Amino acid sequence: MVKLFLVEDEIVMRDGIKKHIDWEREGIEFVGEASDGELAYPQILNLKPDILITDIKMPFMDGLELSELLKKELPELCIIILSGYDEFSYAQKAVSLGVTEYLLKPISPAKLLESIRKVAQRIEAERTESERQSDWAKEEEKEKQLLMNMKLFNGVIMNSMSASEILELAKKLSINLTAGYYRMLLLQFSVSGEPGDSFSAKRNAFHQQLLEIAERHPGWHVFDRGIDGFAILMVSDSREALEGIQNAVDEIVRTVGEHKDASYFIGIGSVVRRLSEIRESYNEASRAFSYRFLAKKDQVIYADRERTGHEGNGDLDVEMAAGSESPQKAIESFLKTGSFDEVGSFLEGVFHSVGEQNVQSLIFLNYLTMDIYFSMVRFLKELGSGPEEIDRECGNINDFVGRGPSWIEVRDYLTDYMQRVIRLRDSGSAKKNSRVVHAALEYIDSHYDKEDITLNSVASKVNISPNHFSSIFSQEMGITFIEYLIGKRMEKAKELLMTTDLKSFEVAYRVGYKDPHYFSYTFKKTQGMTTKEFRARGQDRT
Repeated sequence: MVKLFLVEDEIVMRDGIKKHIDWEREGIEFVGEASDGELAYPQILNLKPDILITDIKMPFMDGLELSELLKKELPELCIIILSGYDEFSYAQKAVSLGVTEYLLKPISPAKLLESIRKVAQRIEAERTESERQSDWAKEEEKEKQLLMNMKLFNGVIMNSMSASEILELAKKLSINLTAGYYRMLLLQFSVSGEPGDSFSAKRNAFHQQLLEIAERHPGWHVFDRGIDGFAILMVSDSREALEGIQNAVDEIVRTVGEHKDASYFIGIGSVVRRLSEIRESYNEASRAFSYRFLAKKDQVIYADRERTGHEGNGDLDVEMAAGSESPQKAIESFLKTGSFDEVGSFLEGVFHSVGEQNVQSLIFLNYLTMDIYFSMVRFLKELGSGPEEIDRECGNINDFVGRGPSWIEVRDYLTDYMQRVIRLRDSGSAKKNSRVVHAALEYIDSHYDKEDITLNSVASKVNISPNHFSSIFSQEMGITFIEYLIGKRMEKAKELLMTTDLKSFEVAYRVGYKDPHYFSYTFKKTQGMTTKEFRARGQDRT
């Protein structure tokens, strides 16, 4: 509701204005009155009305002096001046102060109300425009923050940025990384029947819950890694605080349990002291996290604890999913969704799962080697490729097995081979990402005129999680989704302005804006001129 304050030294005039207008019906809140500017000034600063009606000639402080003072403190205040003096100097001064209306006495209640309505409507229109600008600005800022978040995460775990660069980027994200201790947690949230990176309402809801949990634990920072799940970087000046996180982990586990058919797997690295050592905690967490392909679901594994011999959270269940004879199922799963960095830890887990005695058996070791090799060959064929090139780079499998290698040599050979397979898979994923972005572009280009088109709605159409979609879209296109959508709408708007006689508000509706004021604001912001100026420029060239 619009708020109004009245300053008038003539009590009859003041009461007439106050009592002869039905303020509530007009949608205006009459918040106060005063007989002169000196009394009015502190009240107005306190009440912060939207509209001020003031007489120009008053004792102690006149209307022009009051207006000048208030405009410095409340620049958005709309001022209607009532004056009994038809002098150019007064009107000139009022205009220079940014007064909205300058009305001459005597004035009828109807004429005054007409001016008040006009000013109130303008205020409401500006509020609507501001709110819409704010909504879009928030969406754009949210997407940019997401991309900067992942840049920060990758910079920390890959040591690809200097400490000063990391701290500067973290500051932009309002993340304080200046602390005494750090710890990394990796989390997989899975829903039965849903691929890991598909659009999932449950995953989106869980992500929001995870952010809320992080807010309750100062120093926790959540990163959405798409198909690789979530990462939480924990920062604190207290080592004890980072070592005693079991209650917080239990809270995450309980939250997962709120979602039907959902499961989790958590890997946690040890506490480190330096910013540059966060990668070590991440690598430890990643090694523990890689056991999600081998262990039962719903596990929490701490990298700095014993992996066997205990029950419950924090320890690895070595009754692996594929049994002791062949971990084939786990290998097939890893080849589809495991990461390059996890290969070594995963294969270490595979050898661990079959038992030390079996690994020392040459016959069983050869059997296990060939089993893993053929799993990779089958996967390569699924990718539409073959093992020939990798065989040439790593050595023929028959020649390698024939030499009777030790289990360490086998592990190194298979690690190198599997990393090459994963790289080949990821290069194919890049092509898949291009196809996803292409499909998204087709959808945007045919639906840009719909007001409700959003990052989430487009991600849903191409069946990919919103955060991952935002990431691959910006990588592929070099701009954010919001920037592309606005660009598409502005190009179409310029076309309509040049080739039709449609009014500006009609163009706004044609390109997806239900608020013509916001369309005009966006057009001027992106094109550097108003729609009228753009159209006139085109006419000048004809």
